[in-house]
Order: sequence, then structure tokens, then C-alpha cells
Amino acid sequence: MTLADIKQKVRMVGLHHFGSKQDLDPFGLEYLILETANEIARKTDCLFGRRYLDLVAGQEEYCSPDVYHIRGVFLLDVNQDVYRRMLLMNFANRKVDRIREDNSQTSLDTALLYGMNRIGFAPVPTDAVTNGVMLEGYCQPGSIWQYDTSGNPVALADTQECPLPNVSHDCLVYGVLAARAMQMMEPQVLAMYKAEYLERLGMVEGWAATYARRTV
Repeated sequence: MTLADIKQKVRMVGLHHFGSKQDLDPFGLEYLILETANEIARKTDCLFGRRYLDLVAGQEEYCSPDVYHIRGVFLLDVNQDVYRRMLLMNFANRKVDRIREDNSQTSLDTALLYGMNRIGFAPVPTDAVTNGVMLEGYCQPGSIWQYDTSGNPVALADTQECPLPNVSHDCLVYGVLAARAMQMMEPQVLAMYKAEYLERLGMVEGWAATYARRTV
């Protein structure tokens, strides 16, 4: 479903909230869709994707955009224009200290995982490279649903497809309706939409565990 399709279905199912004068904020629905999509991704690990980072000379630590469970880090080989996998190490590993103290090592080849979306590199990068690192892992869509072939973000538009798998789109609709019912402080409607949302969330989680190989 595209963003426009999701908006249309939310308005069709939730006429009481999104098809009346109460729906006065043109950006309110879009905000709820983005936030609910992020929540579904984080709760189910249903989205595996790639993001890119710019390397900054002299900067050791970075935050991975939207990727909260990093599974692979790749360094851009500027001479051959390809990304090559880096060695992943836990920041608490004793070998990390040896790498940092080894002044003879100049080639960037080790990525340090600190937890969540915080990462570092050893040795410290000495050159600034645009999109110098590619990250793979479980992620949330964030506020960007589409990237160009170079990994640069494309502004959100109604024509863009939802990056979450198709099995989660119904869950997204009811999650938005539950969030709206909470805003409107309507407990009975909230209970109904939340029950529908949680039922579908369980289906998405089951799908992710079975087909997306969530356990690896």
C-alpha cells in the first residue's frame, strides 16, 4: 500500500475520527502513520534494511540512522566503488584496546558495537567520505520511506510504498486508529481499536519470526 492508500483506509475505517471536522490538521494523520509504522517495526523486527553514514575525519563514534539492531557494517572502497564488510566487535572486547593502541594500523577495518544504534570505528577515520559506510540490520522506516540508488533520502510523498511488509499494513491502519482514539480520550473506541491492533501485531510478529528469520 502507498501512503495515500493507508490514509484512505484509515479514513474509511475510522470515519468518526478522520472523516469529520475533528480531522482539521492535514499533517496529524501522516504523523500518526509514521510513528505507528516505527512502533510496529521495533516491536516485531519485521523490517530489515540498509542505511548510509558519512564518515567524518577524526570522529570515532556515530549513531546509525533508524537501524536499531546492526547486523552488518560495510566500508566504501573508493577506488573500486564497492562496499566491503568490516569486522564487527563488541566495544567491551579486550582486542579493541589493542587495535586502538596499535599506531602502525592505519586502514579502517573494524566496527565497534556499543548497543542500540551507537557504533564506533577503529582506527579513527582520517578521511571524510560521503556515504562512506553502509549499515544493514533491523530498522524502523523513520520519516523517510524511499532512498535513491546512492542511498540518499527522497522526500516523503503520498505515492511512495510503505516499506513495511504487506502483512503489516492492516496492523498499521488499526494502530493509527488506536492512537487517534487515545488522543480523543474515548476509552471504549480505544479498547476496540487496540484489540484489533494487538491481534494483527501478533500476526506480524509471527510472520517475522517464521519468514524473516528474526532469531539470527
